[in-house]
Amino acid sequence: MVHVVKMTLKNLIVGGGPIPSAIILQPDQEHSEDETEREQSELVLPISVGTVDAANVARATNADDHKRPATHALLVDVIDALGADLESVSITRVEGATFFATLDIRSATGEQHHIDARPSDAISAAIEADAPVLASEEVLRCAGLPDFAAVKRDEQEREAAEFHDFVESLTPDDFKAPRQN
Repeated sequence: MVHVVKMTLKNLIVGGGPIPSAIILQPDQEHSEDETEREQSELVLPISVGTVDAANVARATNADDHKRPATHALLVDVIDALGADLESVSITRVEGATFFATLDIRSATGEQHHIDARPSDAISAAIEADAPVLASEEVLRCAGLPDFAAVKRDEQEREAAEFHDFVESLTPDDFKAPRQN
């Protein structure tokens, strides 16, 4: 059985010219209960995408920007019109720098379908449909990078706890000046 982690959109970089574009996902920290999940929550999953793809994800995040339906909105509308539900999207694997995703659709008859999709299209559709984005634990292990903000926060919390323990262990004798002979 493939274990999956619910992800959230941490950041979106819409580059231009020589600046690359990327979708940055992170594990949903609200559901981190065990040690493995906490370790995973300190990772981010950067997915390099084209500028147009990044712009489409940005457009999906802006609900007011739907003067004309984008492809991801059209796709979600078609799924709905057919009586199906976009239950989730899954980042299923990574080969080199290429990520693979599926649209996880339940048909009107209850059948489960996993339709191959580019991650940027899948993520845009998930945002449009308010469906969760999932990543396999294997993808996180292979392609996840440290979330340096989380690492720094954890280090500061550790240092604060050590300082607290030190202060709690102090006694009045620790403040007495040494005797001069």
